[in-house]
Amino acid sequence: MILGNLRSRLTFGVVAVLAIVLALGGAVVAREADRSERQSLDDRLRRTAELLDTVVGDAITKSLPEKDARLNQVLRATGSSLVLWVGGEDVVKAGIPLPARSSPAPLGFSTRQVGERRLRTFAKTFTSADGDALGVRAIQEASSDLRPLERRQGSLERRLLLIGLAMLLLAGLGTWFAADLVLRPLRRLRTATHRIEGDGDLERRVPVDGPGELRSLAGSFNAMLERLGRSAQERNRALEATRRFAADVGHELRTPLTSVQATLSAIDRHPDVDPEVRQMIVGEALAEQRRLVGLLDGLQALARGDANPVDDADVDLAAVAAEAARAFGDRHPEIDLSVRLPDAAVPVRGWEPGLRLIVDNLLQNAARHGRPEGQVRLSVTEASPDVGPRLVVADDGPGIAAEERERIFEPFVRGSGVDRPGSGLGLALVAQQVGHHGASVTIDDASIGGARVTVRFRAT
Repeated sequence: MILGNLRSRLTFGVVAVLAIVLALGGAVVAREADRSERQSLDDRLRRTAELLDTVVGDAITKSLPEKDARLNQVLRATGSSLVLWVGGEDVVKAGIPLPARSSPAPLGFSTRQVGERRLRTFAKTFTSADGDALGVRAIQEASSDLRPLERRQGSLERRLLLIGLAMLLLAGLGTWFAADLVLRPLRRLRTATHRIEGDGDLERRVPVDGPGELRSLAGSFNAMLERLGRSAQERNRALEATRRFAADVGHELRTPLTSVQATLSAIDRHPDVDPEVRQMIVGEALAEQRRLVGLLDGLQALARGDANPVDDADVDLAAVAAEAARAFGDRHPEIDLSVRLPDAAVPVRGWEPGLRLIVDNLLQNAARHGRPEGQVRLSVTEASPDVGPRLVVADDGPGIAAEERERIFEPFVRGSGVDRPGSGLGLALVAQQVGHHGASVTIDDASIGGARVTVRFRAT
């Protein structure tokens, strides 16, 4: 409907402008044609009046001339007449008959109505050959009927009007079909946008073709769709993370909260319990409370990682690993941490907090599941032409069974035989950030006896 109105408006505008131009041009042409016709008529009347110059003297001094039949026929054929007035009387008449008059027309050119005729008249006084006016007043008068000229002028104006209307009709049709061709890319753009609106598919793009203005419009529309798509993805991630967080909180916090409640209820019911037993019960409650806090921290980190997109930047993986190793050494001085890092920077395209989260959780997982006061090895390998950088963390614990190495990255899944405290979210957070960075993570056996986790990043 919009394009139809646009095409109609475009056609109407072109026709309106052309109509004004044609009207002005036709008026100028008609006026110039009328002026030219009247100028030619005036010239002919002047020459016709001069035909009497040879006979006026004889008419005044001698006798009236005999009628000239040929002159009379010529004048009648052209709708003209000649009248010679001498002493106030019309002594010579030739051409078309005119009603009787008592006086000649005014000198010069004049237009007057005589009976049913509109006449154009030229009158002049006779001057002798030597330039002296005669004693008797003589006026030569030539007249021509204006009706043929006005009929020709009317016919010209009608032809101009018909030609103008035909041109307007052709111009309107041509503009209508031309507008259809010009607006065809816009029609395709409208169809594509309607499909996107109907399907709600923000991944679809409109065609970028047609004139430069439409290509620019289509490009802007595609950029808007891309921004809307990113916004929708971020919103969906946030909603999904919120739902997942709510479900995980409801599922995982029930047991520690119930345990803490049971411990506090036991203390409340037995205020006279033995101090050693009370101390043991309080210690269990504190352990459950610490587990509860760790679980909440892990769930929040997991939800934030699902909700927030990665802001890509160049990050030095070796520097991130070095900082994580220093912090780990401060937290676990009893662990024998071995770090092997290259001297040069190891650039990785990614999000620095997410990379730090990967290293921290792998180190913490190695410390939790390795031998008490055991060994943990951390290394970063530079990229080669065909292989990207690698991050490796190994421990000397019991390792992870081959059939569990895929499932262990799911939230709250722990390996069989694991009795160390933990939330079950560490490796889930690692898998999450690895996915965000387009990397991959695998688990195999370490040379020091436990599990070795390898994160492979893409080559830059």
